[in-house]
Amino acid sequence: MEPTSREPRADVREPAGPPPISALGCLSARNDGRPLDLGPPRQRAVLALLLIGAGSVVSVDSIISRIWGDLPPATANATLQSYVSRLRKLLSGCVLPDGSSPRLNYQQPGYALVIDPEHVDAHRFESAVRAGSRLVKRGSVEEAHAVLSAALDTWAGTPYEELSAYDFAVQEAGRLEQLRLSAVESWAQCALRLGREEDVLHPLALEAKRNPLRERLIGLYMHTQYRLGRQADALRTYENTRRALADEIGADPGKELAALHAAILRQDCSLDRAPEVPLKETRADARSDHAPPATGQARPGPAADSGRITIPRPRSRTGRWGDAGPQGRGDETAQPVFVGREAELRALLDSAAGAFQASGRVAFVVGEAGIGKTRLVSELTRTLPDTVHTVWTSCSESEDKPDYWPWTMLLRRLNLLWPERVRRLPDWVRHSLAPLLPEMCSDICDPPDHESSAGPVTVPLSKDARFTLHDAVCQALLRTVREPMVLVVEDVDRADSPSLALLRLFVEQLRSVPVLLVVTTRTFQLAHDAELRRAAAVILQSLDARRILLNPLDLPATEGLAKRTLGETPEPRLLERLHRRTAGNPYFLSYLLHARAQGLAADLDAAIPHELVGVVLQRLSGLPPGTRRVLELCAVMEDGCERPAVEAMLRHEGISTDTLLTALHGGLLEPDPCGADRLRFVHPLVREAVRHDLENARPVAPAADGVTAVSAG
Repeated sequence: MEPTSREPRADVREPAGPPPISALGCLSARNDGRPLDLGPPRQRAVLALLLIGAGSVVSVDSIISRIWGDLPPATANATLQSYVSRLRKLLSGCVLPDGSSPRLNYQQPGYALVIDPEHVDAHRFESAVRAGSRLVKRGSVEEAHAVLSAALDTWAGTPYEELSAYDFAVQEAGRLEQLRLSAVESWAQCALRLGREEDVLHPLALEAKRNPLRERLIGLYMHTQYRLGRQADALRTYENTRRALADEIGADPGKELAALHAAILRQDCSLDRAPEVPLKETRADARSDHAPPATGQARPGPAADSGRITIPRPRSRTGRWGDAGPQGRGDETAQPVFVGREAELRALLDSAAGAFQASGRVAFVVGEAGIGKTRLVSELTRTLPDTVHTVWTSCSESEDKPDYWPWTMLLRRLNLLWPERVRRLPDWVRHSLAPLLPEMCSDICDPPDHESSAGPVTVPLSKDARFTLHDAVCQALLRTVREPMVLVVEDVDRADSPSLALLRLFVEQLRSVPVLLVVTTRTFQLAHDAELRRAAAVILQSLDARRILLNPLDLPATEGLAKRTLGETPEPRLLERLHRRTAGNPYFLSYLLHARAQGLAADLDAAIPHELVGVVLQRLSGLPPGTRRVLELCAVMEDGCERPAVEAMLRHEGISTDTLLTALHGGLLEPDPCGADRLRFVHPLVREAVRHDLENARPVAPAADGVTAVSAG
């Protein structure tokens, strides 16, 4: 990556030779070309801590907690003074290119290292990237390319590589690595604007292989391949990325990458010119105060600094449905319709801002099946900046799933995202995780006896072994995640008991990382599953936890959904019937609207479509038999559902009447406002599906008391 110009620039300080102190790679210092002995590992760690906060006072308490941990020995203070004395003597003999020497001063309440940042390669690298970012903003593409190229040439490896046992060093290395990747992306886009595709093809190929989920990087690589006449390779790169995103985080490519893919397919002539997408800021100027805080408490990571992550306000769709016809939807056709959830989205964004700028938080999203839980969380991740990672995991409905399956999938995805960080986890953590994911310790553990990549825990664990496993999973997450992240655990109502216990432990430790944990569950399961309620109680008792209940869409939101799906405003009478039949459930609404738009169901009062019957019955398949029987009895009562009659029939069949309360509390039935002691289905379509199933599977006969009943069959 050779710069194209070495002419002096007003806002770029030209370095005079390599810096005498290096943190890129292993920490080292040189005096007149000779390497200096920086001493034992802890002494080197003290120097690294002071270098990261160069020019700022680092408190003694902070140094001790970061070097020795939460339980320092009684001699820690004396040992620190010894290290400082040796470092002061060592640095006083180090003559810098400008003739000065670094000074290690004591200043209440700690120590400060006084040195020009230009004499430390990590600071010089960051300064150069910041200068390149300013040049990009001014439109000086060639100068920006030269400055970023020169900066990237100085990268010598993982910063503070030999200090990976210290959290502060790992966090700083992660921050600088993200800065480097942003600089690579900006450098590559400058090269594309300058027509230098051949220079960036190989570097982008290497970076894309190391970072397969970084969409901006992948897009630049695809664009470069296309420019060099390798359209098939560009399409293959997109397909590999799409598959990786689906497999690892359960998401589709973002709209920018999808638009680039479409442009390549149609050989859009705009791809032959410099991209018109503005360069994103490399965030170099977000360095503020990387010295450890004087309180001595570990910071959750670089994302926690004020101003690091800007959470955009959700785009309100209120009052804009009139522009959403087929000719005016634009990019909206690429995303499922999102209406009526602006307040819930704002609540999630508030939680995200708190998690990224203060400490980890939890959002507990509750709603019936089809109410839009996944759609809401997808809109959250689409609204957040690209710098925020999102990892999805869900609890499978499969009866054959092993214990801890959602956590196994989560660990697998983190291992793909940050393999180097996983390899640096303590050996005890990696050994403990071997039963869940053997590949996490393949270099230090014996090969597994089975061929599966996931080793399900099939033998009951002792209490101590179970806690060790849970602690290892938590430590793997807490030590691996350093950047802002949204962690989504879907359908926790289907989780196995050990996974719920692990979730409770993880929530208790979440505050140390910049993570928003989003947990979704169905209303009914929460009402009748005692173990799930205990997990929910722990989640909601955590500090700043937020419960978000998704209610059915109201009539205006139903109108908006119908208008954006059909491309026109439905007649008021038709809209009212549609809203009443679906009870504002977005899934049912969308199904009937799409069927009407495709001419498959012009009459909204027609019998429920067979495909929708199958979906409803599948969602009811997990109900306890007694609750399912309650629904069957209520579904066949022609003149309304009389509560005393239902209770009498339940007692006659030997079923507890408590099952009726379960159906009420779980959001399947509700009191009928038309009369006392009368019940009705919350969703008329559920009643239609249950009745359809009964009519096609069992004979329906009148009961002796004159009430239509279902034979026990």
